Amino acid sequence: MMRCSVVALAVLGLVMTTVSSEAQSPRRQGAPVDLLDAMATGRVEAVFYGNGDESVRGRIRRSAFGPQEVTVSPGTQFWAQQDGLQGMTTLGWVPIDLTRTAIAYVEIPTACTNYDLPAPTRFDRMDPVCCPDRRMAVVSEYVGKTQPPRPVAQLAVWAVANNPEWSEVVGWAESRALADDEQERAEQVASYRQGAANLLLTAGFDPAGFRMFRE
Repeated sequence: MMRCSVVALAVLGLVMTTVSSEAQSPRRQGAPVDLLDAMATGRVEAVFYGNGDESVRGRIRRSAFGPQEVTVSPGTQFWAQQDGLQGMTTLGWVPIDLTRTAIAYVEIPTACTNYDLPAPTRFDRMDPVCCPDRRMAVVSEYVGKTQPPRPVAQLAVWAVANNPEWSEVVGWAESRALADDEQERAEQVASYRQGAANLLLTAGFDPAGFRMFRE
């Protein structure tokens, strides 16, 4: 009888150990966790800095029971902690693998959120926040899927974020054109504008609803 009791206790202990392990494993091995959720629950610690007008750099550290992968969602905003600088909009889904290392150094592709402000530098702290506009999240996701030329993506983001007139951003578009003469430059700038309009249309938004495309 005592022998049976010992065996039963051993089996019960094994079951409890297995259940405990399975209860903890989703925290490490489950589906990818959104970066903001992981930060809010203390499963990762992260710090981010500016990197010009096309990306944000950061360091992400996984806690003892943190996820093996976190994801930065399209449209996630990085706000400069210094006044007078651009915010940055995440383009596409950005997976960050923490399987083999507790610390990952990342560069997140972004577009400027504010067309009329200077870009943050590597010395400027950036804090991530949820996308404030569903349209921005949708457009940013389509940028990740279709990979349009950089000026096209930037113009589309500005259209949603700031709704500027074309005259307010045409100078920026001209500065990005690679052309040998004025006619070629004008054609390339026009293609950027049309590409941005097409991107918005593909994402499900009428370009005519944005001032940039009304002239």
